[in-house]
Amino acid sequence: MRPPSGPPPGGGPPHRFGPDAAGGATRMDMRLLRRALEFVRPYRRQLGTVYLFYFLNSVLNLIPAASLAWYMDGVVRGGAFSFFGRVFDLGPSLPDVRAKLIWSAGYFAAVLLLIAGANAIGVFMWRLGTRVCQRIMLDVKHRVNEHLHELPVSYFDAERTGAIMTRAVGDTDQMEQMLRDSYVLLYASTHLVTVPLIMIGLSPALFVCALLPVPVIWAAVRRVRTHLRPIYREMREQQSLIGATIQENIAGIREIKAFEREPAARRTYLRTNLAQARLVHKAMRVFSLNHQILYGTRDLAMLLIGVGGGALVVLGRGHVTLGTVLAFIPLMGRFFDPIHQLVGFYDVIQRGLAATQRVFEFLDLPPEVPEDPGARTVKFARGEVRFEHVTFGYKPDRPVLCDVSFVAPAGAKIAIVGSTGSGKTTLVSLLPRFYEPQSGRILIDGEPIRDVRLESLRQAIGIVFQETFLFHGTVAQNIAFARRQLDPERIRDAARFASIDAFIESLPDRYESQVGERGVKLSGGQRQRLSIARMILKDPRIVILDEATSSVDAETERAIQESFEKLMEGRTAFIIAHRLSTIRHADLILVLEDGRIAESGNHEDLLARNGRYAELVASAKF
Repeated sequence: MRPPSGPPPGGGPPHRFGPDAAGGATRMDMRLLRRALEFVRPYRRQLGTVYLFYFLNSVLNLIPAASLAWYMDGVVRGGAFSFFGRVFDLGPSLPDVRAKLIWSAGYFAAVLLLIAGANAIGVFMWRLGTRVCQRIMLDVKHRVNEHLHELPVSYFDAERTGAIMTRAVGDTDQMEQMLRDSYVLLYASTHLVTVPLIMIGLSPALFVCALLPVPVIWAAVRRVRTHLRPIYREMREQQSLIGATIQENIAGIREIKAFEREPAARRTYLRTNLAQARLVHKAMRVFSLNHQILYGTRDLAMLLIGVGGGALVVLGRGHVTLGTVLAFIPLMGRFFDPIHQLVGFYDVIQRGLAATQRVFEFLDLPPEVPEDPGARTVKFARGEVRFEHVTFGYKPDRPVLCDVSFVAPAGAKIAIVGSTGSGKTTLVSLLPRFYEPQSGRILIDGEPIRDVRLESLRQAIGIVFQETFLFHGTVAQNIAFARRQLDPERIRDAARFASIDAFIESLPDRYESQVGERGVKLSGGQRQRLSIARMILKDPRIVILDEATSSVDAETERAIQESFEKLMEGRTAFIIAHRLSTIRHADLILVLEDGRIAESGNHEDLLARNGRYAELVASAKF
């Protein structure tokens, strides 16, 4: 049983490199492979077993072809054959036709057993190899997924979802393909070492004939190597763009239909795929030429063996017999097939290395916030929040918040108002450390949040976002998202607090009803109230309501406000809202303007000042 050749390539525009660039690429390849070994190392024994069985399978597959000269010259002709200059004469052991037939039957039975053994080993090696490969790649995918959840929110703000998906799925699949084909590399390498030894043993002169086309093959292999590596890097980037385009078209399908942008969306997707098709076509021009060169040189070698071997037989030189020539024909296949496989493996390894480089670039992205090694687990008892001269910008040279300082007493309700773009959502996003301020510090109960473990910090904070995200699953699963275990009674209590229990009870499967992807089966107000129930079940010490009632009507808002009053009792709450009814009873109102606190105080005091807050109230623009 023999492993298949490598798959056909895809690619991009040809690139030419000088010796220095090629040497640099080789060093980079070695660094990537050494780093990839960290995933392989825990499975080195199992992988060693796989390689051993591939080696045995490779050797056993050579015996039938290697023994053909012995059979033809020694048994069929009843004469002598030579191996590494030593002559073996079977004539005395084969006095008549009956003896030759017996030896032939024995030879057939022995070769048949070898073929059966090789195939049995082949089945086992494929199964074990697949199992080990899957375990290694499971570790890689687990590491990628873990790192995905450690990246800062700013990364997801800047990166397109489709591009992230390509790295997490497409690139790891290419790494898996490279690992699987490493088995083929061992198989081919074994043949490249053992077959020439057998050929030299049978006839050095014929082996020289077989080597004549090798320089052409070597040139073709080098051409493939130097041209295709950068192409596959470009292909992976283009594949990311295709994935991002598909994701955006799916996520924005309602907007596309509403604004009649279907033709434009189709053209955008077509352009990205046409660009990929052009890359594949250009690479195929390189690979197809080399592919035909390889097959042409193989045919040339066969011709040289046939004609050259026939001439040596006729002339009686070089101890070349008809059996030797017949044995060289299958051995030539065993010699050139590995070369073809290695060229195919070059294609796979260049794809794999390009994908591996992208995966490691992803894993090298810094995590969301460097957690101090001495960070502590803290259970916040009161929930007092203090901002001290906090400055933050998504780009350090363009601050969104400038020198913000205030104190939110434990249990107080803090409303944050301001015109659009004043920094309201950014301010509350610093509290759970979605972003890290460039200067200043934030404290909870006197503890700088930089000194607190992220898990501990975020357990103390509950957030209802302006844009609610529901996961594909049941109503109960979405409400209990913050809990490891589902408690039906607590889920129902949270739903009653959020004034959505009556709606849930009206659903066909009640709390086991599916919400659809992103909660598409629910209205905006229903999704928002489910999000509120989720936060209520979490039971945090600090509550952040970012436009929490923006998607509900006035009647539902009043019901939710009553639930909020009960929930926020004894807890610190930050409220961002555009409705006066939501913020007028806050203990402290912070008025943001151009990233600074322009005013602070309660509703009555700020109205009496007749300043920026009074203007916002009069214009109803928060």
